[in-house]
Amino acid sequence: MAKNTYFTHGTREEQMLQQSLVDEFINMFGITTNYIPRRLIRQDKILNEETISEFTDSFTLEAYLENFEGFQGAGDILTKFGIRSTDEITLVISRHQFDDFVSLPMQLVDDVQLPQRPAEGDLIYFPLSDNVFEVKFVEHESPFYQFGKLYTYKLKCELFEYTNEVTGEGIFDTQRDEGFIVKYYYEQATLNGTPEVGELVTGSITGLTAYINLWNPKERFIELRAPTGNTEHGEFQIGETLTGSDSGFSINISSFDELDMKDTYADNIEFETEGDDILDFTERNPFGEFGNRS
Repeated sequence: MAKNTYFTHGTREEQMLQQSLVDEFINMFGITTNYIPRRLIRQDKILNEETISEFTDSFTLEAYLENFEGFQGAGDILTKFGIRSTDEITLVISRHQFDDFVSLPMQLVDDVQLPQRPAEGDLIYFPLSDNVFEVKFVEHESPFYQFGKLYTYKLKCELFEYTNEVTGEGIFDTQRDEGFIVKYYYEQATLNGTPEVGELVTGSITGLTAYINLWNPKERFIELRAPTGNTEHGEFQIGETLTGSDSGFSINISSFDELDMKDTYADNIEFETEGDDILDFTERNPFGEFGNRS
């Protein structure tokens, strides 16, 4: 049986009225937040996760706080690393306002994965508690097609844990970006000039740029942090020449060590040392006797 054409599930005028009412409600009873989209700089395609992200843009956006009685989540938890806060909030934002104030400008920016809608991994500054929350899930079908259309996004957010993300001016001013730190060794004969801590260096082969975290002239190495640039190369290459942007110094990389990282809780070197005593890496066939007999 054909549908009755004299009844509709919502005309364009009704949908516009409903969207206007939603916007007005959020503006009246909501709070002013800052929406901070994530820019993906480098991605690990094997583990399908980002290794370096940037948060360089911020947009003012009205949001309605759904959990008005207090924070959700497990609260404050005592762990072996200290007190860990697991506060969660649920925010409702207008699709119309997000399209106008966030989506349109971000569609002109590279490295943004989903500029047309809120994305998991984006950040929201919550002014009432002066905290930054990370979007963990975006519910885009609630309420469910009133008058045949969707009008809001419901964002489920958790308290953001800073993990070396690169930020723009005015964002996370109290945080210092250390980035992914790698120790690069060089031959003394290739050193020209004097490196300066905090200086930006550029690779001659990969075109990557990074900041000097430490220079040790006695052991002939420099530590570089937050490398960005060509995503095809994860790090500087052996034999590559690094040139400083301020001092003009230059060195030629002879080797590098990714295991020597600034993490007081890391046990990777201890595990590798213990593993060398357990496994015999000289065997040609570690799964049997074939090929191991001389």
